[in-house]
Amino acid sequence: MRPRQVGAPGGLAPARGGLALAGPLVRGALQWLFSSLLALSLIGLFLVISALQLTSSEPAQRVLARAVADLTEIDALLPTIQADLAEAAQASQEPTVAVPHFPVPVELPREEASTVSASELRSRLLGEAARAIYEEGMSVWALRLRSGQALGDPEGKQSIDVLSPEGGVHRGLGFLSDDNHRAFRIAVIVLGIISLVLAGLVLVATKGWGRVVALGAAVLGAAVPSLVAAVGVRFIFRSASEDQTDYLMVRLLDLGNDVTWLALRNYTILTLVGLGVVVVGLGLVVLETHQRATSAELGRGR
Repeated sequence: MRPRQVGAPGGLAPARGGLALAGPLVRGALQWLFSSLLALSLIGLFLVISALQLTSSEPAQRVLARAVADLTEIDALLPTIQADLAEAAQASQEPTVAVPHFPVPVELPREEASTVSASELRSRLLGEAARAIYEEGMSVWALRLRSGQALGDPEGKQSIDVLSPEGGVHRGLGFLSDDNHRAFRIAVIVLGIISLVLAGLVLVATKGWGRVVALGAAVLGAAVPSLVAAVGVRFIFRSASEDQTDYLMVRLLDLGNDVTWLALRNYTILTLVGLGVVVVGLGLVVLETHQRATSAELGRGR
């Protein structure tokens, strides 16, 4: 007769109970971890998408044209430019004439230079300057700010204080470039792939319609802090503009305030999308729970 094994079933029961308890805890921890990583990845992705939009050719050159108009005070300088350009065209025998008194090199056909209207000349100069800065960077810029420092001069550029208004202008205009746009395009692809992988892990770690809630919460968790930051930056620009006495800096700060509208719009839309997904997901979870409870009651009734 085999000896009876006392205590074996009782010893297995606590182990099985511990495993049953550890399973949901591990799943919950993984869900929290993957959701947090997804939110961080989405913060970076949303930021880079806004930068990609801002540095695309048309919006960037539109901003650069406004900045050039403010920095050069072109409306006050335009009559002098037009008069000297027409004089240079009459005196030159070359097929093209360089536009005088303008920080970015621009050449016009000699016949056009002598007959171009003020509005056409203004549009041409701002368009050519914006295109050159966007494609070639600040190396083409030779405008001197009121401090007398040449932003585009290689030697002068090194002496610009990065925390000064001139340094801020230099970095801001240099940011709007085709090179940065290509870099942001690559960053969007990389962060998009990372976000998709993390979203897949969130789906695996979550059950039922809770997956929808988890994804919406990740989008909301990324959009809300970004929206708050965008509002803060816009407020800083506006406050600085109100406290500034220099007309040039006021115009540039107002331009920066307008530029932040793009990010503010994007983050507002994403916040509403994330909130909508969470609400829909919660509704589906409640409906699923109700259906399970009803099925359980019917099962017990049988």
